[in-house]
This record gives sequence, C-alpha cells and structure tokens, in this order.
Amino acid sequence: MIQDILDEIRRGTTTVRGLSKKLKVEKSALEGMLRYMLRKGMIRELHPECRPKGCRGCPYKGKCDQMPVVGYELADDS
Repeated sequence: MIQDILDEIRRGTTTVRGLSKKLKVEKSALEGMLRYMLRKGMIRELHPECRPKGCRGCPYKGKCDQMPVVGYELADDS
C-alpha cells in the first residue's frame, strides 16, 4: 500500500481526500499510513503558500509551522 501511495503522489494526487478516493482506502487508515511515511522521511507536508504581502495580516504570523497541511509531496529520495 505504501508503494501505491507513493505512486499516486508521483502522478499528482496530493490530498488525503484525493488519495483516499483513488486508492479506495478510508481516510482514517490513510492518515495513519501518511504519518508513518512522514516519520520515515518518505514524504513531506505541503502548506499553503505565504501571502504576497508577507506576514502582515496573516493569522499564522510568527507561527508558520502551525499552518494547516493541504497535501503531500515526495521527499527528495522517494
């Protein structure tokens, strides 16, 4: 299953919802596998891009690491 997830991310499916639908796996099971893959350094989290004006007015100002995850991408060597 992990290889299937990596293959699907390689094809461009990056969200939990999209991966769940394509792989026909419950989101809760998939989230556990994604956490495992994150710990092993196989994938990285994608976060929203910063605003063009920078941190001014951003609710995550000074807390960029707390921005919500919007998807996943392959780590360099996966």
